[in-house]
Amino acid sequence: MRVQVKYFQIKFCSRILLQSALLFSVFCLSDVSAALKLEKLDDGVYAYVGKQVISVDDYKQALQNAVRGKFYHGKIPEGKMEEVQKDTGRELITNILILQEAQRRSYKPDEKFVQTSLDATVKKYEKQYGASEKWPEYKARFVPRLKEQLEKKSIVMQLEKDVSKAPLASVEDSRKYYHENKEKFTSPEQLRVSVILLQVMPSSPVSAWDEAMDEGRKIYRNLQSGADFGELAKLHSADASAKNGGDMGYLHKGMLAKKIQDVLDKMKLGEISKPVELLRGIAIFRLEDRKKPALNPFEKVKDRAGRLWQREQAELARKKLVDHLWESTLVRVNSKYYQDDVEKLVTNVKK
Repeated sequence: MRVQVKYFQIKFCSRILLQSALLFSVFCLSDVSAALKLEKLDDGVYAYVGKQVISVDDYKQALQNAVRGKFYHGKIPEGKMEEVQKDTGRELITNILILQEAQRRSYKPDEKFVQTSLDATVKKYEKQYGASEKWPEYKARFVPRLKEQLEKKSIVMQLEKDVSKAPLASVEDSRKYYHENKEKFTSPEQLRVSVILLQVMPSSPVSAWDEAMDEGRKIYRNLQSGADFGELAKLHSADASAKNGGDMGYLHKGMLAKKIQDVLDKMKLGEISKPVELLRGIAIFRLEDRKKPALNPFEKVKDRAGRLWQREQAELARKKLVDHLWESTLVRVNSKYYQDDVEKLVTNVKK
């Protein structure tokens, strides 16, 4: 029981810290020009954003949460750590600045949002941890902290909603956006593909894969000799398309696994591939048709162009606010921590 309680304490506290870290955690690197100063601060302090302190423990916890959320099993690919630090810092410092601005503008929490969110979260945790004898103690500490965080989240949401309001796009706005972003209105290449799949379970022994490959080569030779692809697909294929003679219909480029896409990219219309080993088994493909990328006419996509223009205006308005907050806020960073990273930032900004 003692081991279970300790596990509960660690897991529960970690979740609480994750929620609080989103608003109070870390300064790392940013792509915008801020009022930066390197100073010798207390060892436990990583930085000050305005008057708000960010502890080294907060920084480490926020970084740990970011790694867990972005990478499988928390394993960072080689050479990615600096990028993770940068992205985490940019997001979290921006959250702090926006919260401070919402407080400065005297926004009031939406009590309905706060209470509904609080009830739902407590119910979720109670279902998971309610049987523990420690639950009442943790609940008493957890609920006030969570309520405070939700109140702050509420005023941030209100500020971002007000700042991001954008007018409806005119026809001229939509047309201009369309011509400047044609790639967003271009239908990707489409391939019409047929397949014969000889299914093999991934856990099957090597002998089963070898047997399926031999069968695939036999089918391929028959096809080269003039056998009907559709009939052989109906007879041998384990794919859902077998009933249609192996016809999978039109597929957008990129929908298929890279290994399959690489095979199809080298094929001519009507050509049949040699047997290919895939996760699901051994496959033979025939390329039936290829439709080139095509730009949709403006009249067909003008409503979507208008919505995208409006969204872009909202994002620009938010960015303008964030840039202003960065430029007008004094950030004091402890020179003992990540000095090299901060110096890189200052150098990049000057460039």
